[in-house]
Amino acid sequence: ALSAGFRKLGMAAGDRVGIMAPSCREWDFAQFGILAAGGVAVGLDPYGLDDQLRAVARQCKLVGLVLAHPSQLDKFDDAIRERLAFVVCLDVAGATAGVVAFAELVAPGNDGDDWNQAQPDAPATVISTSGTTGAPKGIEYSHRQMCLAATAILSAYADVAEDSRLVCWLPLSNLFQRMINLCAIGRGAQTYYVADPRTVMAYVKSIEPALFIGVPRFFEKLHAGIEEVIAQQPAWQQRLVRWALRVGNRRAVAGRAGKRQGVGARLRFVVADWLVLGKLRNVLGRDLRFMVSGSAPMPLWLLESFHAMGLLVLEAYGISENIIPVSVNTPEAFRFGSVGRALPGCEVRLAEDGELLVRGPGVFSGYLDEAPGSSLPAASPDADGYLASGDFARIDADGFITLLGRKADIFKTSTGRRIAPASIESQLQQVPQVEHVVVFGAGRPQPVALLVLGEKAWQAGRQESFRALRAGVCEASRPLAAYQRPAGLLIMARELSSAEGDLTANLKLRRKVIEAKHSARLLSLFAYADKAGGAPFEAWSDDAQTFYCSP
Repeated sequence: ALSAGFRKLGMAAGDRVGIMAPSCREWDFAQFGILAAGGVAVGLDPYGLDDQLRAVARQCKLVGLVLAHPSQLDKFDDAIRERLAFVVCLDVAGATAGVVAFAELVAPGNDGDDWNQAQPDAPATVISTSGTTGAPKGIEYSHRQMCLAATAILSAYADVAEDSRLVCWLPLSNLFQRMINLCAIGRGAQTYYVADPRTVMAYVKSIEPALFIGVPRFFEKLHAGIEEVIAQQPAWQQRLVRWALRVGNRRAVAGRAGKRQGVGARLRFVVADWLVLGKLRNVLGRDLRFMVSGSAPMPLWLLESFHAMGLLVLEAYGISENIIPVSVNTPEAFRFGSVGRALPGCEVRLAEDGELLVRGPGVFSGYLDEAPGSSLPAASPDADGYLASGDFARIDADGFITLLGRKADIFKTSTGRRIAPASIESQLQQVPQVEHVVVFGAGRPQPVALLVLGEKAWQAGRQESFRALRAGVCEASRPLAAYQRPAGLLIMARELSSAEGDLTANLKLRRKVIEAKHSARLLSLFAYADKAGGAPFEAWSDDAQTFYCSP
């Protein structure tokens, strides 16, 4: 019915239609209706910046929109609105003339034998790159490629079965969330939609998902929330929890090494699991088999900490330019710190400089309106069909891929050292109360770090001159090489957000934007660090190398 309804509104084969609404079943209904009518579904982030939204709409030359509410039309300028053939809204309250109610498209009579106009190699969707290093670019994928991606994902996650429940809580402009929804349909599993991503923890326990997907930022906040609850318990209870976590960690370490614990250790685990660990896991429901993290590296300490609770988080890796995820860890074969093995449909190898290359049917054929001289990854595969991923990596003898840093993010210090900021940031992220970490230092003797604290931590820190925070940074920095340790700290309380342009829709850091916003303070901090000859800040005798930004 939706297919016929869209065609009656004037949509023709190949036309692109934008969908902008919170995660809900109508979002998926609209997508499949557009695809069945021969159209191309374009996910628009309802939480994104308006200028980026308009850029995507112009680039895709949208002929129609499906919106949550007519007020969202205000996000688009006159030039975009004038070329629209139709606007459909889930909620038409306050709508002006010409806006069609979504419910009208499924009216009786909108059906027939010719409802499915989709062709395997016709375009099905346009996605946008994350925009970490510049303006997002559009990529078009076919129906066949979407199905190949879903099949590859399902081959890795056999635990997703017909009776499984999954949570759709990330914005559906996020391609991986859309693919997971498609996988649920492929297995006959159930999808539960959470419209506001900030409320997912209020529902996840009652949904009881078998698989939960998220991004590192979510898992960091989940861990911080668990730690906060533990800290509020009586002292005896805190000691019990810490004992149970130590028992759980020893079991997890043995399991990862393929070793079997002795009888005494196994009995202690049974007690610890009954008293504490099972209750911690229950926060995410009783049926959870594992969780998947993507979009950015997850700190090793965090993976290990969750595993001590009995919560397995598996990292996966993909790039916008290849619709099939490049590699995943699976419950049967995982290594913390790696992004797993290549999925079926993806061939991988390393370039001479260590950059990861990928080849397969999921690789894109080029950006929309691609301009000459575009930035990495390469706009087209090489002579052998391999596409440059933009990430440095290593591949071990068993095929597990470990990412070493984003090629565009890695910088050199004035001493010639090559710095991958993500590895430093993941170390400092384990300091309590730290919300975000961003490392800078191109052309300087030593890097410096921007630490973003929550408001509560900021107030507490002011009272204690941030001594505990500085001590935590010193401790977290110990595993780093001397040239990687920060020579100064810039501390602030205003959280980074996608609304302010600091983060992408997938919560990746937009480093150039953040650096530009704080350039004056960073220059002052670098001046202090330069005078110290690159000595890390823990070697300094005063507070001069720590700068503070008011909330």
